[in-house]
Amino acid sequence: MITDIIGPLLPPTEPELRAIFITSLNGSITVDGRSGALGNDTDRALLLAMRDWSDVVLAGAHTVTAENYGGVVTSPEVSAARVAEGRPPVPRLAVVTRSLRLDPESRFFREATTPPLVLIPGSSFTDPDLAAQRDRLTAAGAEIHSTGDGSPAEIVRVLHGLGLPRISCEGGPALFSELLRAGLVDVLHLTVAPVIHAPVEKQLAHDVHTRFTLDRHLATDDGTLFLRLRRPGTGLR
Repeated sequence: MITDIIGPLLPPTEPELRAIFITSLNGSITVDGRSGALGNDTDRALLLAMRDWSDVVLAGAHTVTAENYGGVVTSPEVSAARVAEGRPPVPRLAVVTRSLRLDPESRFFREATTPPLVLIPGSSFTDPDLAAQRDRLTAAGAEIHSTGDGSPAEIVRVLHGLGLPRISCEGGPALFSELLRAGLVDVLHLTVAPVIHAPVEKQLAHDVHTRFTLDRHLATDDGTLFLRLRRPGTGLR
């Protein structure tokens, strides 16, 4: 079922940005501040499969902190298949931040299987007031990269420049909204949980209007719906 949800794939060297989210029926993407309570086993398997597909898992700093991100792990079989395709055995993990408010003692750094990528705008890269925090994160194993003006296009350009064409965005809403407004999300994997959670804690996106076409829809026996949506004009080339 997971393969069917993910759908057809471009060759490994072709750039593609996919986003993956889960939402309640009334549009909340978190319960008690985290998304995990909404999902079922299939949704969790989809998240891991998308990581296996990706060259880099991209998330905003708030999501990394709220969801207590650890390192990305792949099975020996997946790692071998990736290497056979000429790809690194494990995808990179990248966080977008302006303030660098990340804890160097967090799981994100302690359990990293590859050096975490910290993507910051040029102003943060050169800000003397942030020098000590940059040094702390670097000492914790981070690779800090300037994204110039910090725009979504520059973030994607930097990742592509690092040899990471397949990007899986896991949130949060602010980063996702910026990518949508820039027209950079090729495929959206949206899981709809058969749950109403009110009030809405956090919604999927803000101040954006983007139309997708429905590629595929599947459901599990518990009523969870899995949608694969594609931005018009994208597809297998």
